[in-house]
Amino acid sequence: MATLKQLKTFIAVAEYKKMSEAAKKLYISQPTVSQVISDLEAEYEAQLFNRFSKKLEITPAGLLLLNNAREIVSIHQKLEQTMKNINSQRPLRIGATITIGNILMATLVERLLDQHPDIDVTVFVDNTKMIEQRMLHNELDIALVEGIITRQEITAKPVIEDCLCLICGKKHPFADKTSISLEDLRHQNFILREKGSGTRAIFENFMLTHQIPYVTKWECSSRCAIVDAVRHNLGLSVLSRQCVLEYVEKGDVVICPVKDISMKRYFYLCRNQCYSITSQMKDFSDTVMAVSAECKTKLFL
Repeated sequence: MATLKQLKTFIAVAEYKKMSEAAKKLYISQPTVSQVISDLEAEYEAQLFNRFSKKLEITPAGLLLLNNAREIVSIHQKLEQTMKNINSQRPLRIGATITIGNILMATLVERLLDQHPDIDVTVFVDNTKMIEQRMLHNELDIALVEGIITRQEITAKPVIEDCLCLICGKKHPFADKTSISLEDLRHQNFILREKGSGTRAIFENFMLTHQIPYVTKWECSSRCAIVDAVRHNLGLSVLSRQCVLEYVEKGDVVICPVKDISMKRYFYLCRNQCYSITSQMKDFSDTVMAVSAECKTKLFL
């Protein structure tokens, strides 16, 4: 019978589609990974992967094992968490994308802990791509993201409406305009979030859809650094309205209305449906929905 270590190795190979990549992530040698897969195929008398020169492709037998392996690993992890916290609090690992981490996550966690002080919260903030990967590997229980989730294992429910806005520095030619047309954006310099960011993906899709070429001058994961570059007239940027309001109020940057264009979007509440919902996940979901109702009337007007 397969051991827990073998199943974890198999899951990593299935996720990364390369034994070398799985070995790096697990901090073991590639021959060890290869031997584990060979042992599992011998154990179950089934081919788990089709081998190609650049990647592996999981077989139907492999998919069957993958689904069961994830369930077994999840049960073991929950058992460990339960026993470690049997006399303490309910653990909850929350993921948030950078925009949400900047403007909303502290409010949500504060509200959650006020109502449920027995929940032990840890928060991980990164871009959408990294949050998605952590959810796939059961490193997060639940997450709130502004980007598009691509993996079918993860459900994404729109819960909070947000909008992106175009900003420029006070000395930029756009600063005195009452509205900006799409053509005005052609070949402009932009200060953008890093690849993997939901905000970046939405902006790129928007410009591609409208066939507007632009120049990426900076890439950065820091809201403050992006706004500072815009403030110094080094380019335009597109960020969540809530991220820039304080800078607009101080006169550091200017919001440029884009004519006849809406850049509304949603924040999505996500979880990996391969794993069961815990009471603390339900409590966090309820908190998000309560704050969402308030956002409709106060935060995101």
